[in-house]
Amino acid sequence: MTKYRFALSAIVAGLLLGLSSATLLRAQSIYGTITGTVSDQSGAVAPGAEVQLKNAATGEVRKTTTNADGYFSYSSIPAGTYSLSVKVAGFQTAVTEGIQVTGASTLSFPFKLQIETAATRVEVTSSADQIVSTDSGEKDYTLTTKQLQDYTIVGANAAEFIKILPGFAQRNNGDGLKTGTDFSGQVIGINGNGDGGSQSPLNGAFVANGTGVNNIDITADGAHVSDPGCNCATPVNPNTDMIQEFKVLTSNFSAENSKGPIVINSVAKSGGHDFHGLASFDLRDYKLNANSWVNNFTGVAKPQNKFIYPQFQIGGPVLIPGTGFNKNRDKLFFFSAFEYYF
Repeated sequence: MTKYRFALSAIVAGLLLGLSSATLLRAQSIYGTITGTVSDQSGAVAPGAEVQLKNAATGEVRKTTTNADGYFSYSSIPAGTYSLSVKVAGFQTAVTEGIQVTGASTLSFPFKLQIETAATRVEVTSSADQIVSTDSGEKDYTLTTKQLQDYTIVGANAAEFIKILPGFAQRNNGDGLKTGTDFSGQVIGINGNGDGGSQSPLNGAFVANGTGVNNIDITADGAHVSDPGCNCATPVNPNTDMIQEFKVLTSNFSAENSKGPIVINSVAKSGGHDFHGLASFDLRDYKLNANSWVNNFTGVAKPQNKFIYPQFQIGGPVLIPGTGFNKNRDKLFFFSAFEYYF
């Protein structure tokens, strides 16, 4: 019996260790941090101030209080839109809304409270473009959900966006006739190369900050997904409709991003307070495509690629009919997406 108990304890310990390891791996690159200070107009700090952080999509609320130095901090914040509110007895409530938290970002908010003279409320509206991290020298570029939808690319691989980011240059593999790269976006696959041509914009098609080829680390939700054979393509391409953030770190990033020198990270969408879904059907046919100038000059026919892309996605709160589970829609959420091509 003792032997069986020992084996059972070992199994439980192994499961707990696996879960803790998964949590640590998951923490890389996909969570943000918010810090700040609270003081009055004279600069005197306000210890014990009530600070509340609210997720606009899920309604989740996190609360904390300032320490003796008037300082507060929230860590491990999932990417999304948030609001901050600060309350101190005898002072007006201060609220900052529209805070865009991205993966591996650190944002700081100094609050200066005004003395309350009546039932008043001060609201400060901010956006990601107005908030610049002052706690880190990290250089990065982030594309949000709206930008991912607004910008046009040839395929559906979000990695294609690196061609519009500062510091990236096209590489023609030493062929003087090529004005672009081997990657056109018209060939899809899960490997770097195929019979139809390059299948990934990360397969030496672009170089960043003057570095050599294949010096890019690729992560999805914090997990390394680079092809270990060439450090180029990804087993699963980040679909522009299925991710909420595409971020490229180019220098001075923290030690949690141990590889590089360039790190590309995508963060998948997540469910929220309300149900949202998408169904689409895309068709690409070579008959509608023009051949490149180089191919025409050298007598190469355009690739006869034809793809049909059906996809759907749905996300929202987890509800169990007939019960009160998650009735406020602020505890448990889901998101699922699927794409196929033929």
